[in-house]
Amino acid sequence: MSNNFLEWFGSGLRIKRWIFLVVLGTVLLAYGFASILTLETMEVSRLIVIGFAFVLGIAAIVTGFIMAQRRILQAVAEANVGMNPRNLNIKKLVYDKRMLDKSVKIVVIGGGTGLSTILRGLKSFSNNITAIVTTATSSIKQDLVAKEFGILAPNDLRQSLVALSNKENVMEELMQYQFKNGNLKGYSFGNLLLVAMNDICEGNFAKAIQDTSKVLSITGRVLPATLDATNIGAVLTDGTRVLGEENISQIKKSPIEKIFLSPERCTPAPGVISSIKEADVIIIGPGSLYTGIIPNLLIREIADEVKKSNATKIMISNIMTEPGETDNFKVSDCITAIYDHVGKGVIDYCIANDSDIMPEYVRRYNSEGADIMEIDKNNIKAKGVNLVVDDFAVIDEKGNIRHDPDKLANAVMKIVCDNMDLTNSKQALEYHTIKAKIKKMRRRKKKKSILFNDVKIVANGKKSKGSRPEQTEIPIVGQKK
Repeated sequence: MSNNFLEWFGSGLRIKRWIFLVVLGTVLLAYGFASILTLETMEVSRLIVIGFAFVLGIAAIVTGFIMAQRRILQAVAEANVGMNPRNLNIKKLVYDKRMLDKSVKIVVIGGGTGLSTILRGLKSFSNNITAIVTTATSSIKQDLVAKEFGILAPNDLRQSLVALSNKENVMEELMQYQFKNGNLKGYSFGNLLLVAMNDICEGNFAKAIQDTSKVLSITGRVLPATLDATNIGAVLTDGTRVLGEENISQIKKSPIEKIFLSPERCTPAPGVISSIKEADVIIIGPGSLYTGIIPNLLIREIADEVKKSNATKIMISNIMTEPGETDNFKVSDCITAIYDHVGKGVIDYCIANDSDIMPEYVRRYNSEGADIMEIDKNNIKAKGVNLVVDDFAVIDEKGNIRHDPDKLANAVMKIVCDNMDLTNSKQALEYHTIKAKIKKMRRRKKKKSILFNDVKIVANGKKSKGSRPEQTEIPIVGQKK
């Protein structure tokens, strides 16, 4: 008997009882058959015993096999999904996995915190997500690892990988961790991991990201827009040229007229173009307009494929303006900036936030030169873009105004559903699956309401069970009536 077989009888698997039940059932069946073969007289009492042996034997074997299989699936799920076995629904887990694997194909183009926010929400609706991340950055702003080891700027790639991870809270702490002492002081663990993977893959950075995705067990995939070393430059309205992301964001004297890449011609990374061709929905933003979103679209092949695509194309507007980039911008100005750089045909819908944010949080942004981005509906409509407005804002534990990932993803998926052909059986199934998921998420959100209806609370996810936040520490956003 091999050691591999004996491992099934190890402690903790809780499978021995079911194997024993199968063995017991087999013994009862064997007893029944042996009794029939040796039966000399047709005694009623004897036949009843044999009948019971057959019934109990078959029931024991069937029950043992079913429960053993269920326990094996539970063990696999506990090891790979990290779920509590008491709350584990195997049938639902398998069903959800199959539905998510068959769900719509989503491409998200952008960079920074905004990109990771929308990815967090979308992974509840599909396993077919591709994040196309900008890697054009200045050498000043690059992480120490990127400068020392000569890889592409990894920060946005790392954030996207964390956002799509199945164990996000634990993974975020690990991947964002920066060493505080010794020779590694200031280095990010996540970026060191990408460097190590890049060395293992012999300098093939695309494969390094792919292998890191497998290590982190992410939903979907993360791709750099290009593997070419690029930088961002800007031409201001007064004719001044500025090179480098950090320098652009510090511009004070004159607005940005045009953004360019240096070098101008870049080749899309492997998998980028095919993902856009296969997409059912393409999402642009949220994120820094001139240094996070437009640089991806300046790669000619990417912009051309987005224009040609029959996918639903959605732009997500930022909640706040960004100093040095979108000062005094309205939502239509962001659309105009994208059109000026890559032409029309890349935006069908625009999602914008209309939350009534408490003044104390807005004043914090005002002190840094930012303000709420105005939604000029008539100008947006005049550009042929459909506008979707709702209350999407939340305040994180640091007091930053952010998009609610779930509500934002719900809005995106409702647009996707509105554009589905319900005469197509595959799309009809996707439609009803997505609608059911949206309804379920809404119910879950309502159950979490605390104190009164107009309060939104964003916890850091580290509170102990049963703890109640003090009212003075609750960041809130009042929803408009």
